Amino acid sequence: MAKGKKVVATPKVTFTHIKDEEDFAKVIKAKRTELGLSIMETSSFCQITNVTLQKLEKGSKGVRLSTALHVAKMLGIKIKFED
Repeated sequence: MAKGKKVVATPKVTFTHIKDEEDFAKVIKAKRTELGLSIMETSSFCQITNVTLQKLEKGSKGVRLSTALHVAKMLGIKIKFED
């Protein structure tokens, strides 16, 4: 991790089903902070802009599904779809 501001881990999510963008955002942010990565480090690693990652972590609408899935994959988050 780059020198600078220490990344504080957010609480792990306790739910098992993602209902909306806000739940997905909590999962992404919790995993990023658990790994000790800053917004800048993560956006660089995922090859997206800081703004896009911030939108994703806030649960904002307008982030492409492909981008959201890419970030999840890069952070090691497994996503399972069920009927």
